[in-house]
Amino acid sequence: VYNEFTFGAPNGWSLYDPSNITSGGAGPTFFAGTLQPSAPIYFTSGAPEGSRVAILFNYNNGGNLGAYGIEQTLTATLQANSQYVLSVDVGNIASGVSIDGTPFNLNGFPGYRVQLLAGGQVIGEDDGLIGGSIAEGEFATRSIVVNVGAVHAQLAQSLGIRLINQNLVDNIDPLADWEVDFDDAHLTVTSVPEPSLLIKIAAFALIWYQRRN
Repeated sequence: VYNEFTFGAPNGWSLYDPSNITSGGAGPTFFAGTLQPSAPIYFTSGAPEGSRVAILFNYNNGGNLGAYGIEQTLTATLQANSQYVLSVDVGNIASGVSIDGTPFNLNGFPGYRVQLLAGGQVIGEDDGLIGGSIAEGEFATRSIVVNVGAVHAQLAQSLGIRLINQNLVDNIDPLADWEVDFDDAHLTVTSVPEPSLLIKIAAFALIWYQRRN
């Protein structure tokens, strides 16, 4: 712990670094970790859930080198005839001053991605275009809906969640640092009847209706 920060992927998560740019995510340029925001510093309402949020932060000389993030593999596996909804709170952090008085210029937003995985393959994604922009100092909930039928290439494969800082510096203050924050990631699963079963249910309902009339 350093002031209100911790460094290194949060517990239960691992670093995602396909371009090998982060040097392990513990600095000196790229940091994966957590932040305990005290409202209204950094975020007007603090953390959406609990007291800490995940951070993906880099200094201004680290932009446009490639996306990076954190990911988690779940014990659950992809099942047929199911609907998966992945919801994550995504934060556009505002500039602020840390506990020890260090100022952070965090103007702008480098973009994010939220991905649902099965067997390490992306089966659903929000590439930052869903739901519009996120105001400075605010979190917004983003959701991915994936419907799986009777057949899918990744059936019975382990599910996973990946949270990404796209690290794109276009139209951002050239003197700023670039950070994306995440909180309250959760996945819900609902069984969906097979089409043949739906037909049988509909037929039964029709027979029941005819008998009543």
